[in-house]
Amino acid sequence: MDRALPMAIPDAPLGASNVGSEESLALAEHLARGSSDPEPMREAARIFALEGRRGRAIDVLRQGILTHPRHADMLASLADLLSRAGTFEEADLYFQKALESDPTNVEAWYLRALHHGRQGKAALAQASYEEAVRLKPGHVKAWVNLGLTRADSGDRDGAVSALRRAVAADPACAEAHSNLGALFAEEGLREEALEEFRRAVELDPDCPESHFNLGWALLAEDELGQAEVTLLESVRLDPGNVDALYALALLHQRTGAYARAVAELKQAIGQKPDDARLHYYLGVAYNSQEAVDQAILALETAARLMPDDARIHRLLGVAFDKKELPARAREAYRRAAALSG
Repeated sequence: MDRALPMAIPDAPLGASNVGSEESLALAEHLARGSSDPEPMREAARIFALEGRRGRAIDVLRQGILTHPRHADMLASLADLLSRAGTFEEADLYFQKALESDPTNVEAWYLRALHHGRQGKAALAQASYEEAVRLKPGHVKAWVNLGLTRADSGDRDGAVSALRRAVAADPACAEAHSNLGALFAEEGLREEALEEFRRAVELDPDCPESHFNLGWALLAEDELGQAEVTLLESVRLDPGNVDALYALALLHQRTGAYARAVAELKQAIGQKPDDARLHYYLGVAYNSQEAVDQAILALETAARLMPDDARIHRLLGVAFDKKELPARAREAYRRAAALSG
C-alpha cells in the first residue's frame, strides 16, 4: 500500500429497521401477505433482506412480479438481491427486464452498475453509471463511483471531472473529497491532496480510511507528529486496519521507535499473514534493533512470499553477515544482484 485508499460508495444499503428483529419479521410477513401492491411487497422484501432472510426477500419479490411483471422498481430490487447473492446471470435477466419496462429508471441503472462492478466488468459498470448521471445529474453516489471507474481505466481527467460533479451536487460528500485527494496525490499535487483529505476527515470523522489517507499524505510530507496522531485515530476506529498499521510502522521506523514498529507490523501480519511487504519491514525493524535471528526469520518469510524482490535478499545478506554466516550471506547477495539485473 503505497498510495491513498480509493473509497467507493458501497453497495446501496438495504435500509435500517427501527424495530426489533422479531417485530420486523412479523411486520414483513404482514406486508407480504396482506397486499399484492408493489410498494408493500418491496418494503417486506427490504425488511427480510435487512434481517438476513435474503431467500425470503427474493421469494416475496418473485411473488410480486407474478402480479406486476413490468414493475421496474420491483424487477430492479429482485435483480439487486440476486446479484448480491452471486446469482449473476439471473440478475442480468431481471435488470434487462427492469430497463425494458422503464429505460429512465435511474436506480435500476445505478444498481446495474454495482452489479457489473461486483463481477469486475468495468466498462459495463462505467456505461451504467454514465446513464444514471445522464438521467439524474445530481446522483452523487453514481458520480463518485463513476470517478473511480474512470480512474481505474486510466482516465484521470474524467475521474476528476466526475468527482467534482459529486462535490458540486453534495459538498458534504466525504468519499468524493477523499478520492479527489487520492487522485491529486498521485499527480503530485500535494497541497491540493492534503486539503481534500482534511475536508474528508472533517466531514466524516468516524471513517478510518479518511484518517488513513490524511495520515499517509502527512507522512509523505514528513509532518510526523500530525501523521502519527491521524494514523493512530485510523487504527482506533478500525484496529484491523492493515494499511494504517503499516504506515505507523514506517513512521516509527523512521523515528527510531523500533519496538513500536515491530508491534505494529506483527499486529498487521496477524490480519494479513501472506503480505510479503509486512514481513520485509518487520525484518527491517528487527535488523535495526540488532535482533538478527528474528530479522532472518521475518526476511526468509518475505522471500518465500516474494522470491523475486532484490531488497529482501540484500537485507538477508546483511543479516547473515551479522550472524557470521558468510556462505549464506554470499548466496543472498548473489541472488539480490541477479534480480537487480
